Amino acid sequence: EIEQKQEEERIRTENILSGNPLLNYAAQATRSDMKVRRRWDDDVIFKNCARSEPKKTQEIFINDSLRSEFHRKFMDKYIK
Repeated sequence: EIEQKQEEERIRTENILSGNPLLNYAAQATRSDMKVRRRWDDDVIFKNCARSEPKKTQEIFINDSLRSEFHRKFMDKYIK
């Protein structure tokens, strides 16, 4: 009885360990390609510096209905 319970417990723990691929110890021993690959620029000082900053457009009021930003956007959207 005790041996049977111990055997069932051992089988259960083996199933738990082999069921999770992150904890699959048998496969890790045979395969070593599970390493995290590093990029060539991971340790660079100036990483992500080539990105341009977002353009900040100031809303300048133009007292002319044909030169206003609204009119230009409207013409681009509906006329062209």
